[in-house]
This record gives sequence, structure tokens and C-alpha cells, in this order.
Amino acid sequence: MGNRTFLSVTNADTDSVDYENTAFETNNFLAPVWFCLVSQEQFQRYSGQLMQAWSKIQPHMDQPDVEDLPEWECFSEAFQWQIPWADAAEQLRLSLPGTLAHFPSLAAPVHEWLETLSTHVQRYSAAVIHLELSQYFSFTGDPALYLKDIQEYVTLWQSPHPSQEKVWQGAADNFYMLNGEHLPWKERTAAQSEQAPEIQPAQSIPPASGKRQPEWRQELYIWLLAILSAALFLTVYVSTSSGWLAVLGFLIPSLFIVLWNVIIGPKKNSRHRLEVATTLKRNSPPSYTVLRIEYFDGHSPIGVDGMETGPSKDKTLPDLIPWRQIMQAKVLSSHEVELMISTKNPPVSTLQLHLKLDEQLVAKDTVSAVNAIVLAHKMSV
Repeated sequence: MGNRTFLSVTNADTDSVDYENTAFETNNFLAPVWFCLVSQEQFQRYSGQLMQAWSKIQPHMDQPDVEDLPEWECFSEAFQWQIPWADAAEQLRLSLPGTLAHFPSLAAPVHEWLETLSTHVQRYSAAVIHLELSQYFSFTGDPALYLKDIQEYVTLWQSPHPSQEKVWQGAADNFYMLNGEHLPWKERTAAQSEQAPEIQPAQSIPPASGKRQPEWRQELYIWLLAILSAALFLTVYVSTSSGWLAVLGFLIPSLFIVLWNVIIGPKKNSRHRLEVATTLKRNSPPSYTVLRIEYFDGHSPIGVDGMETGPSKDKTLPDLIPWRQIMQAKVLSSHEVELMISTKNPPVSTLQLHLKLDEQLVAKDTVSAVNAIVLAHKMSV
């Protein structure tokens, strides 16, 4: 069976964690990606509680009934590691940009990992991350060595450095060694697929059924006027036996019909066409601005707070686009990407930006990194 480790998600008011809450698990190793959720402060707090419990049980380790002692129970409880999702999400947002900017080939498996994690996190209003690593302790039996291994993984995220390339490359060669086994929340996934509404194309013009009603009314009015003309003709002719009066009674309503078709109708149709044209113009694909990003030493435009646009002749564009404003990124060419941006000020709209990357950067990896970071920000909302 081996020594298993687990990453689980529960609600804040949940006392116990069962297998149904497990999001990821490993066998005989720690998954590096899990520790992008761990801040240095969280790690120090966990280290402190574990070492304190160890100091109390260590004098009794030679006793045969050591596992029956209350100190052992406290030591076992000290392995429990809970991190509120709000804290984990904040650390996630801080960890991803630096590491993915230095090692963008990690972006694709990290994005896949985040998608699975989101199926668990979104289930709860106050999610809590549980790291169950006590079985890994069996490899050393020494909390200091155990914590040293964890510290190395935390450092991978908090202090990216070229010297880590071999470590990350070794893990990235096997997604399982990088992320652990994925266990999406099946219940939620099934419910979402069953309840997912059918995606309809956006309609900038009202449905056809909404336009027919005024046309039918217009035709109804014309027919009523025509009937009224015929009725007046017959009534006047029978009452007066005067043909010219009967014709006059017929022409008066007919005059309204002519005025309606010649004057009022064209105006309404012209106004309707103008409204349709305005709506289509408003909803047409937005224009984009092509930017040339200049790098120093080929640095990535991925920053902690957003995507750097670099120096540009267009002074109206910001030097940095916040992550929360980026909706999606996609590849245009080997060294060119497109960002779909959401504007902050009303009316809410979108803008497409084409970014020319440094020749040392590959668009595919950069796009994967951007989309992973954008997903992390969406999960934290």
C-alpha cells in the first residue's frame, strides 16, 4: 500500500475528513504543486505545533504503551494541517506568477490541477484545505527531517531560481509526481453536467417573434380602415342615393391608409433599421491594439499583480494589466499572444490586446501560464 498523503477540502465547520473529501493523493512522496497553497507563515505555525508536541512525547518514546499516552494523541493531532481557503487562495495568487514565469512548462499541469481543485473548493461557502501528511513522516521518524522536506517544496514556490530547473523538470516529466492523483468531486461534476444550460449564441437583436407583433398590428389597422371605408360608402349611398357623397365617405379613411404607408411606415422602418445597426455596431468584435513589448534580458511579462505590457507608444495603455481584468489568453503565433481584457468602467466591455513576445519566450507556454493564473484569481472570488 505504501505511505499515502492526501489533500482534502471541507467546510470550516466540518470536524472530520473522510475519503469523499479527498481531492488529491500520492503514494510514498509529496506532490510539489500542493505547496503553492502554503505561505511561510502557515508553515512556521505548523512546524511550531509539531515540534512542541514532539518535545512532549520524546521522553516517553521508549515506553511500550507510548501510543496509549495522551502526549501521543497530542502528537498525532499536531500532524493535522488545516489552511482556510482564503489564506490558501492568497498564497496561490502570490506563488503562481513567479514560478510560472521562470518555468512556464509547468503551466499546463498546474492549470489541470487547479480545475480539479475548483470542483471541491466551489462546493463550500467557507472552504478549508486539509493536508494529511502523517504517513510520510514514517520515512524518517524525525519531525525535523520531515519538516525539512516540506520546507524545500515551500521554497520552490516562494523563491524561484534557475537552480530549481532540474527539480521541476523531473516532476513535470510525470504529472502524477507533480500533482498527485486527481480525484474530482464526482457528485458535483455529475450535477453540473446534468444541470448545465444549453449554450445559446448571444443575440444583439430581439427574437423574430418580438418583431412580428407590431407588423400584425399595422396590417390590422389597415384592414380595419379598409372595412370602415367600404361601410361608409354603402351607408352614405343607401342613405342619400348620392354617388359622389358615397365616394367621399370612402376616400376619407383611404386617405389615412395612404398617409400611413407613405409617411408613417417608412419612418418607423427607418428608425428600426437605425436601432438594429447601432446594436450590431455596439456588439461587433472590439478593435485591438498591437503592442511591442521590449524586455530586459528576455524577462517574462508575467508579474505578481498582472501582465506587463512594457513600453509602448500608446500612452493611453497601462504598463500593467491586473490579473482580474484578464479574461483569457490565446496563441496567435509562436511569439505573439492575444489577451481578452474586461474594462473596469461602465459600460462593461471587452478589449483584445495583441502582445509581441520576446524571441526567447514561447507563446504556448506563456498563454498556459496566464490562463492558469487567471483561473487561480477566479477561484478566489
